[in-house]
Amino acid sequence: MRKVYLYPIFSTTVWGISIVGAKVLGGLGLTAIEIVYFRFLIASVFFVPVLLLSDGKVVPRGREWLSVIGLAVTGVAVNNLIFYTGLALTDASIASMIVSVNPLMTMLAAVLLLGERMTPRKWGSVVLGMLGVSLLVGWDVSSGQLIGNLLILLAASIWGLSFSFSKKLSNHGFSALVLTAWSEVVGTLMLAPLTLGSYRKLGSSDFQFWGWLLFIGIVASVFSYILHYRAVEVLGPGVVAPSTNIIPFSGAIASALILGEEMSLVAVLGFLLVLSGVILVQVPSASSSSGQQAT
Repeated sequence: MRKVYLYPIFSTTVWGISIVGAKVLGGLGLTAIEIVYFRFLIASVFFVPVLLLSDGKVVPRGREWLSVIGLAVTGVAVNNLIFYTGLALTDASIASMIVSVNPLMTMLAAVLLLGERMTPRKWGSVVLGMLGVSLLVGWDVSSGQLIGNLLILLAASIWGLSFSFSKKLSNHGFSALVLTAWSEVVGTLMLAPLTLGSYRKLGSSDFQFWGWLLFIGIVASVFSYILHYRAVEVLGPGVVAPSTNIIPFSGAIASALILGEEMSLVAVLGFLLVLSGVILVQVPSASSSSGQQAT
């Protein structure tokens, strides 16, 4: 049982490192759309058996497919395409820090689209998040990095929208793992027609190229999700959710070690403000005696 506590630590650490992997692949000649496509094509090969062997509800019906498509667009295809486009223009360390706003974007999407109540605690998290993001993004209009940072922020916002689709499908009896599998398979099919001429790049690729591609395609997009959702099933979402705060740390450390990037004090301060906002909505409220997450 104790090893389950290591699952979310492993998964979120891998997700942070995968940002660096995508940055390296971009430097080796893959475009943003090719990184997204090949990553989830590899993952889909592994997730098809997951769908075939899963218990419970697996195949969507009728209008459920619309939510699956919405999840594939916001959670896989468009979200990652914008993210990797922005990543090509900015540092991987900054990108991993901006990603830390994902829980806040998810919370806002739940308020706007699902009618969840906006509490003083949530308002405080939004204020802290906005202050932190303003420092992380920077406002040097002459820098291409600003455009990259804004694209990363846009990608995080779109990812937040995917929560509304996954919530609807979860209410219809689908497990989180099945939803992840469908979103990656459908998202890959959406991008396939746009990448028909990209396969030639695979034939002339070296060990570094394939190592990082298999890392983000298998380790980050399959194994990490399986372990993460297993932890959620055993420990509950309230225990696992704070582990997402590891992503910026592992991404920044990997960026320094692999890419030689350095973080400015302003960026670190911005991240700490965002992290404070995330923690504010993740920790249990003082008035709660049930141990549930504050909402």
